[in-house]
Amino acid sequence: MANKNQDLQKNPRHILLRITRVHFVYIMVYIFTVIIFDSWNLISHGDVTKRWTAAGSLMIVNTIIWYLCRAKIKNDKLYKVLLVVLIACDVLFAAVNVYWQRGMSAKTVMLFAIPIISAGLARSRSLLLATTGVSAAAYSIAAVRYFNDNYGQGYKVELYGEVFFYSGIMLIIALLMMINFRKAPD
Repeated sequence: MANKNQDLQKNPRHILLRITRVHFVYIMVYIFTVIIFDSWNLISHGDVTKRWTAAGSLMIVNTIIWYLCRAKIKNDKLYKVLLVVLIACDVLFAAVNVYWQRGMSAKTVMLFAIPIISAGLARSRSLLLATTGVSAAAYSIAAVRYFNDNYGQGYKVELYGEVFFYSGIMLIIALLMMINFRKAPD
């Protein structure tokens, strides 16, 4: 029995299936948050439309990947590619949310933890470090772009300090996840 559980924890299809299930909860929490903010008029109608469209798009991608996992196709490389697609969508989703929430002032920086943790669950250092690098780059692009598009809403030193701090936190999350990659000595 223990051997079967160990095999499931290394099976790319099983890992991706679990990740997509958690993503359904993630997207529903996000949508519920948009509903709450909209009902109290904390965000504009245009922002509601943008956020709803982004959440709906992520839900479509996640549902397609979930369905393909449920179909039990006998190709592990397909599941690895689908995981990369989901991670890329997560990074894009987090980046646009950071931009929409005023760049360096955004509370949605935390969304970058989702693709980093998802990559870590695959137990691939390369995938985890690549996801972390792409997440840090996407965050810095969103923050710097918002800063330059809306100049005067902060100081440059604050912008670069925030970019360095959150990029460093992303790396720390990845390094903490890598601790679990090695087997403990017997």
